[in-house]
Amino acid sequence: MQGRAVGDLVFQSESDLGRLRSRETGLKQRDVRVLLIEDDPEDVLLVERSLGKPSDPLHPFTLEHAPALQQGLDRLAKGDTDGLLLDLDLPDSQGVDTVARVRERNPEVPIVVFTMIGDNDTALRALEAGAQDYLVKSEMNGSLLTRSLRYAIERQRTRHRDEELQERRLQALKLESLGVLAGGVAWGLERQLGLIVERADIALGDLAWMSGVDAVKGGLMEIRKATVDAAKLTSGMRTYAWGGKATHGPLDLSALVAEASGFVEVLVPDNVILNYELAGGLPRAEGDPAEIRQVLTNLVINAAEAIGDKLAGIFVTTGSMHVDRDFLATTYSSGDLPDGEYVFLRVRNAGAPMDRTTLARIFDPFFTTKRAGRGLGLAATLGIVRGSGGAIKVESSHGRGTEFTLFFPALRRRRTERATTRKGAGSPRR
Repeated sequence: MQGRAVGDLVFQSESDLGRLRSRETGLKQRDVRVLLIEDDPEDVLLVERSLGKPSDPLHPFTLEHAPALQQGLDRLAKGDTDGLLLDLDLPDSQGVDTVARVRERNPEVPIVVFTMIGDNDTALRALEAGAQDYLVKSEMNGSLLTRSLRYAIERQRTRHRDEELQERRLQALKLESLGVLAGGVAWGLERQLGLIVERADIALGDLAWMSGVDAVKGGLMEIRKATVDAAKLTSGMRTYAWGGKATHGPLDLSALVAEASGFVEVLVPDNVILNYELAGGLPRAEGDPAEIRQVLTNLVINAAEAIGDKLAGIFVTTGSMHVDRDFLATTYSSGDLPDGEYVFLRVRNAGAPMDRTTLARIFDPFFTTKRAGRGLGLAATLGIVRGSGGAIKVESSHGRGTEFTLFFPALRRRRTERATTRKGAGSPRR
């Protein structure tokens, strides 16, 4: 199979590895945050001395301490701990079950078990429960502790890297299979629709000199028009799946969103407030206007469904920014995109954030969290953006909701005028 279906959807190892490397950059540029869950003050002092002062460049660790498991779990909930030193004999938890309780609350943090127990059976069970390493207090020294922490963090990071790369391989295979299926269906439909148009034209020709058959001719014309419209849709599906170009050209993203706003607004319920902040004087971006309108519609409908029945807003923003390769490595794209100026379309909702499992699968064909959903909207969105040489960045968090930012390469630079705010900045729509 050749063409766009493979070029856009095949697994891009270098891009994915770059995305993973960029996530690790922050850890290399700051102290490693270590949480010690330990109830013995002497052991706490021992760890503090072993790790050195936070300002010591040879021992770049920042240590926090919790005297009981529950307090430690509460601290882990903040999500900024790089490594955990865990005692197995705490006031509120004893034995290897302590590791299991941590893993139930936080499956990601690297764990080094830190205890007086030195038998191999306990060590093995701790590792099976989810720990990355095991230290005996009586045998510990500074170099052993720092090395164990670094190894635990690296082991966990490697596991995450392997899991994410495997997920992306599977996603690429699913998308490629969908492309083959869609291309085959579209090709078959085009042949049948072409036959219908041909027969309709013959019938219209035969009726051309007859009288009293205006109703029949009108019906045939409607059939012909509907068939031609359907053929255009299937042609676009085949182009997307098997390669070729859609009707791409320079477009003004802000103007396109403004023109589509009237149609988009009828798709959302009255409890949803649509807010537009559209930048003027943007550089032109290359794309197909119909495809961009489809993408905007998909994202707004998804955002409205995420909000549900509560009174909340959807924020649609356009703009431009210069992005580098490290930033692009954190996005979903078709490959190694160049750095430079990109025009963006951002749609953010104030609904509940997505969990990690959902985020990992949002672009999978047929994956949906909605009872009546088909799971094709975001897969199509990703395909359209990739076909335009762009990328998508997805962010989801408590307090902010979910944000999709679509980046399109700018064709040329123009002076950016002051952003203009359209409908929805004030009161709710009535």
